[in-house]
Amino acid sequence: MGDTDADTVADPGWELLARVAAGDVEAFAPLVESHQQRLLRLCERLLGDPEEARDAVQEVFLKAFRKAGDFRPRGQVYTWLYRIAVNHCLNRLRRRRLVRFTRLGAPPELDRPETPEAPELDPADGAPSPEEALTARRRWAATRRAIAELPANQRAVLVLIRFEGLSYREAADVLEVTEGAVESRLFRAMRRLEAQDRTTSEVPQRGRG
Repeated sequence: MGDTDADTVADPGWELLARVAAGDVEAFAPLVESHQQRLLRLCERLLGDPEEARDAVQEVFLKAFRKAGDFRPRGQVYTWLYRIAVNHCLNRLRRRRLVRFTRLGAPPELDRPETPEAPELDPADGAPSPEEALTARRRWAATRRAIAELPANQRAVLVLIRFEGLSYREAADVLEVTEGAVESRLFRAMRRLEAQDRTTSEVPQRGRG
């Protein structure tokens, strides 16, 4: 626990939140400037929709502002903000799934062309031929569909660890679960994606001849 205490003291964001809680509204602006891009990236990865992600980030900061008086300094401020953001996005995803339950095909956000705002989600460029590039894009589209179809708790763990680079401990803190639960959810998510990847790889072979 010593590391967590040291991190808490070192993060100036807690002092800013304390000032906000004391009535200094202007102290919230530096927090927004410091964390908005990171939260936007997280929300976009969870929701798959840049416009919806921007709306979500605004709502997350509004919630954070309202909760400023309730926070308990522990670890890094971004972990506290991530917790608010993940819970908010998971609630959106659950509502979305209820609406789309009877629809066929991939979730609509996965049918949209990939945007320049999230280049890190694209497959690696530099394929030696157009055919291989097309195959890579199709496989990645299938992977995105598989990610979107993951249970919400598995999707959150996958995004936090594989895309956001959080440690198991940090992800557990964000999700308020044990590290064992994080590891288990990530393992199940990766198994689903690997199964999807194997299925996608077999499709071109079946189509030949």
